[in-house]
Amino acid sequence: MATTTPILTREEFDRVGALLDSRSIDNRERVDTDALLLRVIHCDSCGGRMYLNRQESKKNQAPIYKCNHHARGDNCEAPAHIRGDWADDHVTAEFLRLVGSIQTTHTVEIPGYDPEPELCATLAEFEEHQRQQGRQKSKHAAKAWQERADALDNRIAELESREKTEPQRIVTPTGRTFADEWAEKDPAGRRAMLIEAGVRLNVRRGTRGGWPKLDTRRVDFTMRGELDPAAESALTTAEDITNEARPDSPPVPGADAHRNLHPDGLTAAA
Repeated sequence: MATTTPILTREEFDRVGALLDSRSIDNRERVDTDALLLRVIHCDSCGGRMYLNRQESKKNQAPIYKCNHHARGDNCEAPAHIRGDWADDHVTAEFLRLVGSIQTTHTVEIPGYDPEPELCATLAEFEEHQRQQGRQKSKHAAKAWQERADALDNRIAELESREKTEPQRIVTPTGRTFADEWAEKDPAGRRAMLIEAGVRLNVRRGTRGGWPKLDTRRVDFTMRGELDPAAESALTTAEDITNEARPDSPPVPGADAHRNLHPDGLTAAA
């Protein structure tokens, strides 16, 4: 818009901008931790994030995720904590059970184009330019004024011929499953997959005792991302196949008796 011979069209400029935005670094995301469930695991009592605490773990004991309400300056009536490896393993198992067999996709966002804003801006510039008509004292200045007027006029005519286009979202299958991607990624990459899928683990305070494994009554796994419809379909199909193969057997783990579909996402709970 600042020159008569731009190196990019508006469509190309908008598309490059959208691509750069999609690849920009989110400085709020920590990369100095291997905690799988950062931004995923929350205290059920106060809703706050839980953080992996290695310092308070005793020798030869696994780190624990703790409610961090003190650091936030909040009150929590029943702050929760849970063994880190138990929580990681539970979320991993639930996530892969729901979406592990689903094929991943590559999405390209192509912004739409509306010539109206640029047309209005160019027209305003043309009108301002017209107010200077006749004020030139030299032939060279008058020539330069006319050349600019002609260029603006041509640009307005070009913009008037442009049609408005709607944004496009092109989704292409990759031929790989979420389980394939999960197996190849490091903890930060896996955490990004969980966050993008809208995974959340709520943890309630446990009871005292030497529990040998995770008490799944303490946790609620939910997924509210775009994968919900596909995950529900894949899971239902798998359950149908299993139940048809063993009609007299009790429901398999994760079957309807252990899974509820809420309006705002999948919930897997004991």
